Amino acid sequence: MDDREMKRVPISEITPGLITAQDIYSRTDQLIVNKDTVLGADSIAKLMFYSVGGIWVYVEEGQAPGEDAYTAALRKGADFVQFKDTYDSTVKAVKETLEQIVLGAAGIEPETMYDSVRGMIGDARSNAHIFNMLHCIRDYDDHIFMHSVNVALICNVFGDWMHLGEEENRVLTLAGLLHDAGKLLVPPRILNKPGRLTDEEYDIAKMHAESGYEILKSAAVDERIKRAAIDHHERFDGSGYPAGKAGNEIDMVSSIVGIADVYDAMTSRRIYRGAFCPFDVVRIFEEEGMHLFNPQYLLPLLGKMAETYIHHTVQLSDGSRGEIIMVNPRALASPVVRVDNTFIDLAKKQELKIDAVL
Repeated sequence: MDDREMKRVPISEITPGLITAQDIYSRTDQLIVNKDTVLGADSIAKLMFYSVGGIWVYVEEGQAPGEDAYTAALRKGADFVQFKDTYDSTVKAVKETLEQIVLGAAGIEPETMYDSVRGMIGDARSNAHIFNMLHCIRDYDDHIFMHSVNVALICNVFGDWMHLGEEENRVLTLAGLLHDAGKLLVPPRILNKPGRLTDEEYDIAKMHAESGYEILKSAAVDERIKRAAIDHHERFDGSGYPAGKAGNEIDMVSSIVGIADVYDAMTSRRIYRGAFCPFDVVRIFEEEGMHLFNPQYLLPLLGKMAETYIHHTVQLSDGSRGEIIMVNPRALASPVVRVDNTFIDLAKKQELKIDAVL
Protein backbone atom coordinates (compact mmCIF):
# COMPACT_ATOMS: atom_id res chain seq x y z
CA MET A 1 0.00 0.00 0.00
CA ASP A 2 1.33 3.42 -0.99
CA ASP A 3 1.45 5.68 2.09
CA ARG A 4 2.95 8.75 0.41
CA GLU A 5 1.15 11.98 1.26
CA MET A 6 -0.98 13.46 -1.52
CA LYS A 7 -2.40 16.89 -2.24
CA ARG A 8 -4.82 18.37 -4.75
CA VAL A 9 -3.21 20.89 -7.10
CA PRO A 10 -5.27 23.26 -9.29
CA ILE A 11 -4.31 23.45 -12.93
CA SER A 12 -2.90 26.96 -12.41
CA GLU A 13 -0.20 25.56 -10.09
CA ILE A 14 0.89 22.47 -12.03
CA THR A 15 4.60 22.50 -12.81
CA PRO A 16 6.95 20.06 -14.53
CA GLY A 17 8.37 17.56 -12.05
CA LEU A 18 5.16 16.90 -10.10
CA ILE A 19 4.27 13.20 -9.79
CA THR A 20 0.67 12.12 -10.33
CA ALA A 21 -0.92 10.26 -7.40
CA GLN A 22 -3.91 8.95 -9.38
CA ASP A 23 -4.85 8.07 -12.94
CA ILE A 24 -6.25 11.18 -14.62
CA TYR A 25 -9.32 10.91 -16.83
CA SER A 26 -11.17 13.34 -19.11
CA ARG A 27 -14.86 14.14 -18.55
CA THR A 28 -15.66 11.39 -21.05
CA ASP A 29 -13.66 8.88 -18.96
CA GLN A 30 -10.72 8.71 -21.36
CA LEU A 31 -7.43 7.97 -19.59
CA ILE A 32 -5.16 10.98 -20.11
CA VAL A 33 -2.18 10.45 -17.77
CA ASN A 34 -1.31 7.40 -15.71
CA LYS A 35 -0.63 7.37 -11.98
CA ASP A 36 3.06 7.81 -10.98
CA THR A 37 3.81 9.87 -14.09
CA VAL A 38 6.47 12.55 -13.64
CA LEU A 39 4.81 15.48 -15.37
CA GLY A 40 6.75 17.04 -18.20
CA ALA A 41 6.02 19.47 -21.02
CA ASP A 42 4.02 17.00 -23.10
CA SER A 43 1.88 15.60 -20.28
CA ILE A 44 1.04 19.06 -18.89
CA ALA A 45 0.08 20.25 -22.37
CA LYS A 46 -2.17 17.19 -22.64
CA LEU A 47 -3.92 18.11 -19.38
CA MET A 48 -4.49 21.56 -20.83
CA PHE A 49 -5.84 20.04 -24.05
CA TYR A 50 -8.53 18.18 -22.09
CA SER A 51 -9.26 21.13 -19.73
CA VAL A 52 -8.49 19.19 -16.57
CA GLY A 53 -9.31 21.39 -13.56
CA GLY A 54 -6.89 19.95 -11.03
CA ILE A 55 -5.02 16.76 -10.16
CA TRP A 56 -3.77 14.75 -7.17
CA VAL A 57 0.01 14.69 -6.81
CA TYR A 58 2.47 13.39 -4.25
CA VAL A 59 3.76 15.98 -1.80
CA GLU A 60 7.34 14.81 -2.33
CA GLU A 61 7.40 16.21 -5.81
CA GLY A 62 10.16 16.09 -8.37
CA GLN A 63 12.36 19.06 -9.10
CA ALA A 64 10.71 21.45 -11.52
CA PRO A 65 13.07 22.80 -14.14
CA GLY A 66 13.65 26.51 -14.36
CA GLU A 67 12.64 28.72 -17.22
CA ASP A 68 14.06 27.45 -20.50
CA ALA A 69 16.98 29.40 -21.94
CA TYR A 70 15.09 30.37 -25.10
CA THR A 71 12.23 32.00 -23.18
CA ALA A 72 14.58 33.58 -20.63
CA ALA A 73 16.53 35.26 -23.43
CA LEU A 74 13.34 36.52 -25.08
CA ARG A 75 12.07 38.01 -21.81
CA LYS A 76 15.27 40.05 -21.40
CA GLY A 77 15.02 41.62 -24.84
CA ALA A 78 13.76 45.12 -25.66
CA ASP A 79 11.17 43.57 -28.01
CA PHE A 80 9.44 41.82 -25.13
CA VAL A 81 9.47 44.91 -22.91
CA GLN A 82 7.78 46.91 -25.67
CA PHE A 83 5.34 44.08 -26.45
CA LYS A 84 4.35 43.66 -22.80
CA ASP A 85 3.67 47.39 -22.37
CA THR A 86 1.26 47.31 -25.31
CA TYR A 87 -0.14 43.95 -24.19
CA ASP A 88 -0.87 45.23 -20.67
CA SER A 89 -2.73 48.28 -21.94
CA THR A 90 -4.70 46.15 -24.43
CA VAL A 91 -5.77 43.64 -21.78
CA LYS A 92 -6.87 46.52 -19.54
CA ALA A 93 -8.88 48.12 -22.37
CA VAL A 94 -10.52 44.81 -23.31
CA LYS A 95 -11.41 44.17 -19.66
CA GLU A 96 -13.05 47.57 -19.25
CA THR A 97 -14.93 47.25 -22.54
CA LEU A 98 -16.24 43.73 -21.97
CA GLU A 99 -17.34 44.50 -18.43
CA GLN A 100 -19.27 47.54 -19.65
CA ILE A 101 -20.88 45.50 -22.44
CA VAL A 102 -22.00 42.77 -20.03
CA LEU A 103 -23.45 45.38 -17.68
CA GLY A 104 -25.33 46.92 -20.61
CA ALA A 105 -23.60 50.23 -20.02
CA ALA A 106 -21.92 50.36 -23.41
CA GLY A 107 -22.25 48.99 -26.90
CA ILE A 108 -19.63 47.11 -28.86
CA GLU A 109 -17.30 49.27 -30.93
CA PRO A 110 -15.63 46.67 -33.15
CA GLU A 111 -13.22 49.09 -34.83
CA THR A 112 -11.86 50.35 -31.50
CA MET A 113 -11.47 46.81 -30.17
CA TYR A 114 -9.82 45.60 -33.36
CA ASP A 115 -7.42 48.54 -33.46
CA SER A 116 -6.19 47.74 -29.95
CA VAL A 117 -5.21 44.23 -31.03
CA ARG A 118 -3.96 45.33 -34.43
CA GLY A 119 -1.48 47.66 -32.74
CA MET A 120 0.38 44.70 -31.25
CA ILE A 121 0.36 42.87 -34.56
CA GLY A 122 1.76 45.92 -36.35
CA ASP A 123 4.66 46.12 -33.87
CA ALA A 124 5.62 42.46 -34.40
CA ARG A 125 8.42 41.58 -36.81
CA SER A 126 6.73 38.36 -37.95
CA ASN A 127 4.06 35.82 -37.04
CA ALA A 128 6.70 33.73 -35.28
CA HIS A 129 7.61 36.80 -33.23
CA ILE A 130 4.02 37.08 -31.96
CA PHE A 131 4.08 33.45 -30.79
CA ASN A 132 7.44 33.98 -29.14
CA MET A 133 6.14 37.00 -27.24
CA LEU A 134 2.96 35.21 -26.13
CA HIS A 135 5.04 32.33 -24.78
CA CYS A 136 6.77 34.82 -22.46
CA ILE A 137 3.56 36.26 -20.99
CA ARG A 138 2.67 34.78 -17.61
CA ASP A 139 1.42 35.39 -14.06
CA TYR A 140 -1.73 37.28 -14.98
CA ASP A 141 -4.74 37.60 -12.65
CA ASP A 142 -7.26 38.66 -15.32
CA HIS A 143 -7.18 35.36 -17.12
CA ILE A 144 -10.42 35.78 -19.11
CA PHE A 145 -9.24 39.04 -20.65
CA MET A 146 -5.65 37.86 -21.19
CA HIS A 147 -7.00 34.73 -22.88
CA SER A 148 -9.30 36.84 -25.07
CA VAL A 149 -6.39 38.99 -26.28
CA ASN A 150 -4.20 35.90 -26.82
CA VAL A 151 -6.85 34.12 -28.87
CA ALA A 152 -7.41 37.26 -30.96
CA LEU A 153 -3.69 37.50 -31.74
CA ILE A 154 -3.45 33.79 -32.53
CA CYS A 155 -6.53 34.00 -34.77
CA ASN A 156 -4.97 36.89 -36.67
CA VAL A 157 -1.81 34.88 -37.29
CA PHE A 158 -3.89 31.87 -38.31
CA GLY A 159 -5.89 34.03 -40.71
CA ASP A 160 -2.68 35.23 -42.29
CA TRP A 161 -1.47 31.65 -42.64
CA MET A 162 -4.81 30.69 -44.23
CA HIS A 163 -4.39 33.58 -46.73
CA LEU A 164 -7.64 35.23 -45.67
CA GLY A 165 -8.40 38.68 -47.00
CA GLU A 166 -8.16 41.73 -44.73
CA GLU A 167 -11.88 41.85 -43.91
CA GLU A 168 -12.08 38.08 -43.31
CA ASN A 169 -9.12 38.26 -40.96
CA ARG A 170 -10.66 41.22 -39.16
CA VAL A 171 -13.79 39.16 -38.51
CA LEU A 172 -11.70 36.21 -37.31
CA THR A 173 -9.63 38.41 -34.98
CA LEU A 174 -12.72 40.03 -33.44
CA ALA A 175 -14.32 36.59 -33.04
CA GLY A 176 -11.27 35.52 -31.06
CA LEU A 177 -11.44 38.65 -28.93
CA LEU A 178 -15.15 38.21 -28.08
CA HIS A 179 -15.49 34.42 -28.01
CA ASP A 180 -15.47 34.10 -24.20
CA ALA A 181 -17.64 37.12 -23.32
CA GLY A 182 -20.15 34.75 -21.74
CA LYS A 183 -17.63 33.66 -19.10
CA LEU A 184 -18.20 36.99 -17.34
CA LEU A 185 -21.63 35.61 -16.37
CA VAL A 186 -20.28 32.34 -14.93
CA PRO A 187 -20.11 32.44 -11.09
CA PRO A 188 -16.46 32.90 -9.98
CA ARG A 189 -16.78 29.95 -7.56
CA ILE A 190 -17.23 27.71 -10.63
CA LEU A 191 -14.92 29.53 -13.01
CA ASN A 192 -12.03 29.47 -10.53
CA LYS A 193 -12.69 26.13 -8.82
CA PRO A 194 -9.36 24.26 -8.57
CA GLY A 195 -10.81 20.75 -8.58
CA ARG A 196 -13.04 18.77 -10.91
CA LEU A 197 -16.42 20.36 -11.49
CA THR A 198 -19.54 18.45 -10.56
CA ASP A 199 -21.91 17.63 -13.42
CA GLU A 200 -24.17 20.47 -12.31
CA GLU A 201 -21.27 22.94 -12.14
CA TYR A 202 -20.00 21.79 -15.53
CA ASP A 203 -23.45 22.39 -17.06
CA ILE A 204 -23.41 25.93 -15.65
CA ALA A 205 -19.88 26.54 -16.95
CA LYS A 206 -20.86 25.34 -20.44
CA MET A 207 -23.64 27.92 -20.54
CA HIS A 208 -20.99 30.59 -21.20
CA ALA A 209 -21.22 29.73 -24.90
CA GLU A 210 -24.94 30.50 -25.10
CA SER A 211 -24.55 33.48 -22.76
CA GLY A 212 -21.86 34.90 -25.03
CA TYR A 213 -24.18 34.68 -28.01
CA GLU A 214 -26.95 36.42 -26.05
CA ILE A 215 -24.56 39.26 -25.15
CA LEU A 216 -23.53 39.72 -28.79
CA LYS A 217 -26.73 38.92 -30.69
CA SER A 218 -27.99 42.52 -30.84
CA ALA A 219 -24.57 44.02 -31.49
CA ALA A 220 -23.63 45.54 -34.84
CA VAL A 221 -21.00 42.92 -35.61
CA ASP A 222 -20.66 40.23 -38.26
CA GLU A 223 -22.91 37.22 -37.64
CA ARG A 224 -19.88 34.91 -37.72
CA ILE A 225 -18.49 36.67 -34.64
CA LYS A 226 -21.72 35.92 -32.78
CA ARG A 227 -21.67 32.30 -33.97
CA ALA A 228 -18.10 31.85 -32.76
CA ALA A 229 -19.18 32.77 -29.23
CA ILE A 230 -21.67 29.89 -29.16
CA ASP A 231 -19.85 27.41 -31.43
CA HIS A 232 -16.18 27.57 -30.35
CA HIS A 233 -16.63 24.46 -28.16
CA GLU A 234 -18.35 22.46 -30.91
CA ARG A 235 -16.17 19.66 -32.26
CA PHE A 236 -15.78 18.12 -35.71
CA ASP A 237 -16.86 14.66 -34.49
CA GLY A 238 -20.01 16.01 -32.80
CA SER A 239 -18.67 15.61 -29.25
CA GLY A 240 -18.73 19.32 -28.39
CA TYR A 241 -21.33 21.65 -26.93
CA PRO A 242 -23.85 23.25 -26.68
CA ALA A 243 -25.61 21.79 -29.77
CA GLY A 244 -23.41 18.82 -30.69
CA LYS A 245 -22.74 20.21 -34.17
CA ALA A 246 -20.43 18.20 -36.41
CA GLY A 247 -18.43 18.52 -39.61
CA ASN A 248 -19.29 21.47 -41.82
CA GLU A 249 -22.10 22.54 -39.49
CA ILE A 250 -19.29 24.43 -37.75
CA ASP A 251 -18.18 27.34 -39.93
CA MET A 252 -14.60 28.32 -40.64
CA VAL A 253 -14.44 31.20 -38.14
CA SER A 254 -15.80 29.10 -35.26
CA SER A 255 -13.51 26.22 -36.20
CA ILE A 256 -10.36 28.36 -36.19
CA VAL A 257 -11.36 30.15 -32.97
CA GLY A 258 -11.84 26.72 -31.38
CA ILE A 259 -8.32 25.68 -32.38
CA ALA A 260 -6.83 28.98 -31.16
CA ASP A 261 -8.77 28.68 -27.88
CA VAL A 262 -7.29 25.26 -27.12
CA TYR A 263 -3.82 26.25 -28.32
CA ASP A 264 -3.71 29.19 -25.91
CA ALA A 265 -5.04 27.08 -23.04
CA MET A 266 -2.20 24.61 -23.63
CA THR A 267 0.55 27.20 -23.85
CA SER A 268 -0.57 29.93 -21.45
CA ARG A 269 2.30 30.97 -19.20
CA ARG A 270 -0.16 31.79 -16.42
CA ILE A 271 -1.06 28.12 -16.26
CA TYR A 272 1.99 26.54 -17.74
CA ARG A 273 5.05 27.38 -15.67
CA GLY A 274 8.29 25.71 -16.61
CA ALA A 275 9.84 24.67 -19.88
CA PHE A 276 7.61 25.00 -22.93
CA CYS A 277 8.15 23.13 -26.17
CA PRO A 278 5.83 23.99 -29.07
CA PHE A 279 6.44 20.57 -30.63
CA ASP A 280 4.73 18.91 -27.65
CA VAL A 281 1.64 20.95 -28.50
CA VAL A 282 1.86 20.06 -32.20
CA ARG A 283 2.23 16.39 -31.27
CA ILE A 284 -0.86 16.40 -29.04
CA PHE A 285 -2.93 18.09 -31.74
CA GLU A 286 -1.70 15.46 -34.22
CA GLU A 287 -2.45 12.55 -31.88
CA GLU A 288 -5.60 13.77 -30.14
CA GLY A 289 -7.08 16.55 -32.24
CA MET A 290 -7.64 15.22 -35.74
CA HIS A 291 -11.16 13.98 -34.96
CA LEU A 292 -12.01 17.02 -32.84
CA PHE A 293 -11.07 19.80 -35.26
CA ASN A 294 -11.70 20.17 -38.97
CA PRO A 295 -8.54 18.84 -40.69
CA GLN A 296 -9.11 21.36 -43.49
CA TYR A 297 -8.02 24.06 -41.03
CA LEU A 298 -6.03 22.15 -38.41
CA LEU A 299 -3.49 20.52 -40.72
CA PRO A 300 -2.27 23.67 -42.49
CA LEU A 301 -2.15 25.56 -39.19
CA LEU A 302 -0.07 22.84 -37.51
CA GLY A 303 2.20 22.82 -40.55
CA LYS A 304 2.77 26.55 -40.26
CA MET A 305 3.39 26.28 -36.52
CA ALA A 306 6.11 23.72 -37.14
CA GLU A 307 7.62 25.70 -40.04
CA THR A 308 8.13 28.77 -37.84
CA TYR A 309 10.91 26.86 -36.04
CA ILE A 310 12.93 25.86 -39.12
CA HIS A 311 16.59 26.85 -38.55
CA HIS A 312 16.02 27.13 -34.79
CA THR A 313 18.37 25.24 -32.48
CA VAL A 314 16.66 22.51 -30.44
CA GLN A 315 17.60 20.04 -27.75
CA LEU A 316 16.64 16.41 -28.30
CA SER A 317 15.57 13.98 -25.61
CA ASP A 318 19.00 12.33 -25.62
CA GLY A 319 20.63 15.65 -24.71
CA SER A 320 22.09 16.37 -28.15
CA ARG A 321 21.53 19.70 -29.87
CA GLY A 322 20.91 20.44 -33.50
CA GLU A 323 19.17 22.64 -36.06
CA ILE A 324 15.73 22.00 -37.53
CA ILE A 325 16.28 21.62 -41.27
CA MET A 326 12.96 20.40 -42.63
CA VAL A 327 9.41 19.63 -41.49
CA ASN A 328 7.85 16.23 -42.10
CA PRO A 329 4.36 16.93 -43.51
CA ARG A 330 3.03 13.59 -42.19
CA ALA A 331 4.69 13.91 -38.78
CA LEU A 332 4.84 17.61 -38.02
CA ALA A 333 6.11 17.18 -34.46
CA SER A 334 9.04 15.13 -35.76
CA PRO A 335 11.10 17.27 -38.14
CA VAL A 336 14.50 16.54 -39.64
CA VAL A 337 17.26 17.82 -37.35
CA ARG A 338 20.93 18.25 -38.22
CA VAL A 339 23.18 17.31 -35.30
CA ASP A 340 26.78 18.13 -36.25
CA ASN A 341 27.09 16.47 -39.68
CA THR A 342 24.31 13.94 -39.14
CA PHE A 343 20.75 14.41 -40.37
CA ILE A 344 18.21 12.80 -38.03
CA ASP A 345 14.66 12.19 -39.25
CA LEU A 346 12.71 12.14 -35.98
CA ALA A 347 9.76 10.52 -37.74
CA LYS A 348 11.97 7.43 -38.19
CA LYS A 349 13.66 7.74 -34.77
CA GLN A 350 10.65 7.40 -32.52
CA GLU A 351 12.82 6.99 -29.43
CA LEU A 352 13.88 10.64 -29.88
CA LYS A 353 11.83 13.83 -29.68
CA ILE A 354 12.41 17.56 -29.33
CA ASP A 355 12.57 18.53 -25.66
CA ALA A 356 13.16 22.26 -26.02
CA VAL A 357 13.70 25.11 -28.44
CA LEU A 358 16.95 26.88 -27.50
